[in-house]
Amino acid sequence: MGLFKNIFQKKRHANPAINRLYHSLDSFDPKIEAMIPLLPKLAQTYEEGGTYLLHKTLLSQFKEYDVEYGHTLSEELNEKKSEDMLRKVISLMLVSFFRELSSLFPEGPYPSAMTDALHYEIYHALPGSEDSFVEFLLYKNPKFEDVRMAPAYKFGNDISEILSIPDLTFSFMVAQQVAVISDISRRLMRWVFFDEPIEPSSSLV
Repeated sequence: MGLFKNIFQKKRHANPAINRLYHSLDSFDPKIEAMIPLLPKLAQTYEEGGTYLLHKTLLSQFKEYDVEYGHTLSEELNEKKSEDMLRKVISLMLVSFFRELSSLFPEGPYPSAMTDALHYEIYHALPGSEDSFVEFLLYKNPKFEDVRMAPAYKFGNDISEILSIPDLTFSFMVAQQVAVISDISRRLMRWVFFDEPIEPSSSLV
């Protein structure tokens, strides 16, 4: 009877990633317990922050690119392309979230489960291996000794593909924005979870 009692006493959660975590562990780190109720707030913050970062790190750069290289990229943008780019930006934000949690909880399932849970809060679906932050985490490129450079390279290529611009200069310009996106994402996460003040980023001023 003790076994069945333990099964029925396990917590349940509407977020399937958290629910799965509850059923896989007998005890929780208190810090994670405190973070779980804040996931909806962080999801909203990342959605708003993603839109802000899309405009500040990409759309504003496109205008400069148009002026320098004589393109009309800014005029050719449409809602579908903007939505696709926003999804890529939020995927990078989730990668930053995963890495920050991995530095806090280097052992165990917390980073992966919590990132899945945050993805669910944003998109109301668990992530797949395609068109989500998982793509960036799994992406490998033998050209880079530092594996942390691979997501930036992929991001530059992905945005270039969305906009149909086979220009290495453009791809490199976009890839350079990954450091800013990652930094802001980390600050937003620590603001929501730990109430740390958000210092303005010099890159976005």
